[in-house]
Amino acid sequence: MPGALLAVLALLATQPPQQRLTLEIRTYRGTEDVTDATRVIVHRAGERDQPVGQITRAQPTLAVVPGIYDAQAVHERDGRVHDIRWAERLVVMEYPDEAGHHLEVINFLNGFGALQIRETAGRPPAPAMEVALFTADEHAQAAAPPATPGAYALFVVRAGSYDLLITRGSNLKWHKAVDVPLDRTRLWVVP
Repeated sequence: MPGALLAVLALLATQPPQQRLTLEIRTYRGTEDVTDATRVIVHRAGERDQPVGQITRAQPTLAVVPGIYDAQAVHERDGRVHDIRWAERLVVMEYPDEAGHHLEVINFLNGFGALQIRETAGRPPAPAMEVALFTADEHAQAAAPPATPGAYALFVVRAGSYDLLITRGSNLKWHKAVDVPLDRTRLWVVP
């Protein structure tokens, strides 16, 4: 048995260390951002007895290895627990267009989803990009303003089909029937 254990340890020592990703989880109540009033406990999927870490206002991201995770969001108001929501089987993998930063959105209300819009990684500098989201085939008024905390635009809306308007300088381009999934965060990369 000691020989087998040494063989396993030697094999593990030769494996490259797993790359860690920066996991950001934002929380909403419908379209209201409640991230600052929420703490999120992150677990490996199906292993809720040992959390891998916690995301809070003071620590808004968590370094994790690629994998599948469950997250418990605890929304507090006036020092009391206001709501708890589990998000199960969040797939946190290395996607080239995320540059090692993975975003998930948890909504305390039913019927919502999130759409994250990013430009292609490694793209040469282009005129500033503006993104507008419209209910499919209804372009009179935007469906929601983007929340833009960094290198992406984020829309938190009712799940369904939407049309995107991408504006770069004087160039306008419509992308029709972009799906916003129920209770999930979709990454959509501008082609």
